Amino acid sequence: MRRVPKSLLILALLAGLLPLAGTALSSTRKCPDLTPPKLSFHKPVYVDEGRAGGEPVILAAEDGSLIMSAHAGTTHLYKDPTALPGAGDFARSPYNQTLNWRSTDGGKTWQYVGLFGQPEGPHTATSTGFSDPDLTMDAGGRIYNTEIDLANVAVFSSSDDGQSWPRGNPIAASGDRPWLTGAEPDEVFLYVNLPKQLWRSTDGGLLFELVSTSFPVDSKILVDPLNPKTGLIGPNGAGISISKDDGETWEAYPGKLGKSTQFFGAIAVDRAGWVYSAAAGGYSGSNDTTSDGEVTINYFNRKTKKWLPEPIHIPNGGKDALWPWLIAGDDGRLAVTWYEREPETDEFRIKVAYTLNAHGKTVTCSDGSKKFVPPQFSVTNASGRPIHDNKICLSGTNCNANPNFESGDRRLGDFFTINFDREGNLIIASADTMLKSPTGDEKAISNPLFIRQKTGAKMLVKPDKTRKTRPPCITPNC
Repeated sequence: MRRVPKSLLILALLAGLLPLAGTALSSTRKCPDLTPPKLSFHKPVYVDEGRAGGEPVILAAEDGSLIMSAHAGTTHLYKDPTALPGAGDFARSPYNQTLNWRSTDGGKTWQYVGLFGQPEGPHTATSTGFSDPDLTMDAGGRIYNTEIDLANVAVFSSSDDGQSWPRGNPIAASGDRPWLTGAEPDEVFLYVNLPKQLWRSTDGGLLFELVSTSFPVDSKILVDPLNPKTGLIGPNGAGISISKDDGETWEAYPGKLGKSTQFFGAIAVDRAGWVYSAAAGGYSGSNDTTSDGEVTINYFNRKTKKWLPEPIHIPNGGKDALWPWLIAGDDGRLAVTWYEREPETDEFRIKVAYTLNAHGKTVTCSDGSKKFVPPQFSVTNASGRPIHDNKICLSGTNCNANPNFESGDRRLGDFFTINFDREGNLIIASADTMLKSPTGDEKAISNPLFIRQKTGAKMLVKPDKTRKTRPPCITPNC
């Protein structure tokens, strides 16, 4: 056998070690961690312990005050006779109007807003409709709200940062589930879900002109930040539709999401123009006893005009979920909220997930290499306690006809919302059924609940400018 020179053996051993050395070197590569700081919320605050609070909406006025509105409870009543002692919360507001509140201290305390700012009574002399509020604000700072009786869709507004709501159009349209979109100063769009209609006002909501009755949108429309003068973006199933001409024509972009238990499409658009959609599912109604839920998002690239081929899953442990809502701030900053049921119980809590790289981000690592990082989330129990300890009926107004009172419980309505204040802090408006009647039983209605972000990154890199509060308006001409 031919003897191999010792020098060649040494070279061979060194060559064999080279891959090991290369592996050791590559393991020292450090890439930026995009996981957002831990998110937490202050303890929930009851906006009003004596009035109804289903389907609440919330926004921040230009003076920094917070405005909240809710369903008056007429079709959200819990029909169990034992709840009758708690019906005073419903009877307190017999004005056939939605309910409105304002906070000037970041949501610590709230004041009910009646006619010309009074602490009781109706909010507007010329507006009626007990349900379906939706808040929006135009570029001039006018805040709009809506309400319905089915026979009419009314729109009313405030020019003094929500201190009063004297201007109202009692019949802007007719139909079910309206949504509002504030655009240019004194411009507001009114979308009615059934029958489908899109209306536009350019005089602060006094008069509306019909834009279309045939267009691919199924929920609240948003202004396109890449085309703020004439651009609109609306949810369309798991995808979106975009209009470049004030809703006259639309182009649809189908998307893909996971399980969905929700009445309305949920989308958000960040200030860089990226569009996001979300779904939460698993809860199938009052007979559901199996926990098999999921929460997903997807994002739409405006340059390629494409969604991800598969949605992104937000960790939720497979718990049943429903009714997502989402809000986006500066580029890539996104928050999603949903109701989540604890396994094997009917306790529902509010969960929130947020990310600072919602459409992914390519980072530079320590060795100069590039790496694409998909959205990274921080998930938290925002309510910290149950907001509802009962079944949730998903049959809309048909819930009221259910002979099983528990299975027909519709006190929460059909959705809840998340937004952010002028500082960029997340703010949540939800219904809550944990307060008891004077006899210790269930109340006939839910009460409005407010939750504000405590720790974590904000939706804005820099706060929005805040101006002084406008003088109170005391006439319908404001």
